[in-house]
Amino acid sequence: MEAPTPPARGSRPRNRRELIIAAARELFYRHGYANVAMSDIATAVSIGPSALYRHFRGKQELLYAVVAEALESCLGGLYAVRPGDLDSLVHAFAETALARRELGVLWQREARNLPAEHHAELAEHLHDARRALVDQLTTSRRELDSAHAELLAWCLFGVAASVAYQHVELPAPDYPDLIAALMHCVATAQLPDLGQHVRDRPGRGQALTHRSRRESLLAAATGLFAERGYAAVSLEDTGAAVGIAGQSIYNHFSSKHEILAMAVNRSVERLWLDLAEVLASAEDPADALRLLVLRYTQFALAHRYLVTLTITETEHLPDDERRRTRQTQRDYVEEWLHLMRCVHPAMSQAEARVRVQAVFTIVNDVVRTPRLRTRSGVAQNVHSLGCSLLGLEN
Repeated sequence: MEAPTPPARGSRPRNRRELIIAAARELFYRHGYANVAMSDIATAVSIGPSALYRHFRGKQELLYAVVAEALESCLGGLYAVRPGDLDSLVHAFAETALARRELGVLWQREARNLPAEHHAELAEHLHDARRALVDQLTTSRRELDSAHAELLAWCLFGVAASVAYQHVELPAPDYPDLIAALMHCVATAQLPDLGQHVRDRPGRGQALTHRSRRESLLAAATGLFAERGYAAVSLEDTGAAVGIAGQSIYNHFSSKHEILAMAVNRSVERLWLDLAEVLASAEDPADALRLLVLRYTQFALAHRYLVTLTITETEHLPDDERRRTRQTQRDYVEEWLHLMRCVHPAMSQAEARVRVQAVFTIVNDVVRTPRLRTRSGVAQNVHSLGCSLLGLEN
């Protein structure tokens, strides 16, 4: 994905607004909304800040325009496909998802910076697209019940969102064809029974609490960071959640950054422990991959706040800690890719990486969506779907 070529300074291109949106989209995606200033965007399109403010009154307004444009570009094509034509649907969706591959990161990580009313407006567009996908699936597959149709529709979005996290380049038409094939795998999946909604797992402040004050603070902060975003939560908020003054937190943590780093590290280390247990018990590489899909799904369902932090808040870690965390995450993914090479020796490394990332994104999206994670049997459904995406027999 290449950044748009900025116009010469002093020129007045007619599409300046579109150039500003394109530059902001790239910068927000690469560096995070909090780390990009309006002056950075102005520089990217070779204009002064005053000229930028003639188009957008502030950074939040620009973020809204960026996310709205990405949503429209990615999802608009879903409405033009003939009802029930799954082949055309997945190819059209794959093309538009790759054309706006930043959308997954922009929506999941950055859209929380929007005012509540703007976020709700864009969320409704997403739900409209989800309903359109449900209609497409049930028209093509008359046997689908509403619960499975909804799950599969969200998982199709998961495949589309996963391209934002895939740092691979495949030649055309290989990339869109692969994404379309993964979407077709989701759309046609035969899944286990999916039951009624059950009581959601206790959220922050509802479960039994730790005796350790340090662990109570960590648990409270993890939930608050996940729900509101790291930048919006103060030490006073965290202290209040466990009934102590904010300054007393310094008896347990040196800074808010340390709390975030410890929470993220807990998540990463748990995954490595699961991996070690899987490798010790699996019969062969295929069995190991099946077990890893199951263990990751179970972990994510039990620790959705930790999952959210790794997706949305690692940009706030200090530079050294952020680099270390990302390297550890990359190393973990490489373990999956090594197993994929053992199971599918003819598969390219790029394709294996795309498939593995699709599984991660689908699991993460399901556990962060209350109407999906609260259905009995969802873990078995996601596990079956994940194995299919990795080319494994269930």
